[in-house]
Amino acid sequence: MRNIKYFLLGAVLLVACAQSSPAPIQLAPSTTSVVEVLATSTTLASITTIEPSEHATTPVPAPPSPAPTFTPEVTSTTTSPTPTSQPSTLTPPTPTTDPFAAYEQFTIPALRERQARGEFGTEGPIEIVRTLEDTPNFTRQLFAYHGDGLRLTGMLNRPKGNGPFPVVILVHGYYPLDVYQTGNGTKLAADYLASRGFLTLSPDLRSHAGSDVAPNLFRAGHVLDVLNLIPLAQRLPYAKSGKVGLWGHSNGGAIAAKVMTISDQVGATVIYSPASLTIAEDYQFRLGRSHPRITQTHGARTGVIDTVAIEFPVKADQAPDLYRRLSPLPYVQYATMPIQIHWGTADETVPRKWPRDLYDSLQAAGKQVRWFEYPGQPHSFQGAGNQLYLERIATFYRQWVA
Repeated sequence: MRNIKYFLLGAVLLVACAQSSPAPIQLAPSTTSVVEVLATSTTLASITTIEPSEHATTPVPAPPSPAPTFTPEVTSTTTSPTPTSQPSTLTPPTPTTDPFAAYEQFTIPALRERQARGEFGTEGPIEIVRTLEDTPNFTRQLFAYHGDGLRLTGMLNRPKGNGPFPVVILVHGYYPLDVYQTGNGTKLAADYLASRGFLTLSPDLRSHAGSDVAPNLFRAGHVLDVLNLIPLAQRLPYAKSGKVGLWGHSNGGAIAAKVMTISDQVGATVIYSPASLTIAEDYQFRLGRSHPRITQTHGARTGVIDTVAIEFPVKADQAPDLYRRLSPLPYVQYATMPIQIHWGTADETVPRKWPRDLYDSLQAAGKQVRWFEYPGQPHSFQGAGNQLYLERIATFYRQWVA
């Protein structure tokens, strides 16, 4: 009975559909352009509506018709352009390259990083080449060591006895390379200290005496020579353990001032009539005293004496920030040891400003520093003034490194 009921209902529906007209299809109103409609992934069926027939005898909607194929017609003479990807009109920034990056390795910050990594004094122990002189108080020997790929020589004064002896490293000043001999500029102070129980080492800086010939860019090569010597001197079997004393005269004084801002293994520093501690100022000074490029021969080896143009490949006014980082004055806060500064009022080479700049900077940084001024004394002290200076430095080292 139920099946007959559903059969009669279906027949009625078929008759109603046959009598009705097709329902109109309308596009949903939209403000979207034709191009944008085509670009969307939404189907037309989703944006059409099916209206019920006006003649339908029941509220049942007609089944949906398949989505018609829609071909847009252009009704305007102006067509909407298809969006295309346009290249950017902005020029990408050009990477900036530091033209002086190759010289960064010689700056105080870069050398401090090398010191922190333990990179100095790693190329083998000190070699005693031969005995130069035997005195009642000490034996003078020629020694050799390696650093940054160079073989360097120097003078070692070993006190008589078994030790261990406190160590003082002495750095010589400027000499023409064809004049300099091992011990020049350091022998007097080294002998005085060795006679009082100090083991002294006076390196022949690169290109001097028996040391290998090598560039000394921005005067930093000589700083490397000293930094490489310090740990090797500490490892000598007859050296007292602990920090070393450091001494420098003239250009050696400027070298010592740089070393004391880099190495944490210096227990006391003596700066004696130093060259300028501002590299830009030192550059100008050396420019006024420059000499022609000449050749020097070490036995079978021939090298070139460094001129200002070789030592300073970049002028001070071209790279002021580089020159600042090459100078020790901005970094005196890293000096961890007591310091003495000695200068004579009749110095024919070093104006008072140069050592005083260092003294003032150290004082401003709260460092332990003493200033000694010697009336009438020249660049290298003489007579009673010299004797007083020697006594002062021996007492100083005895207090801090002995």
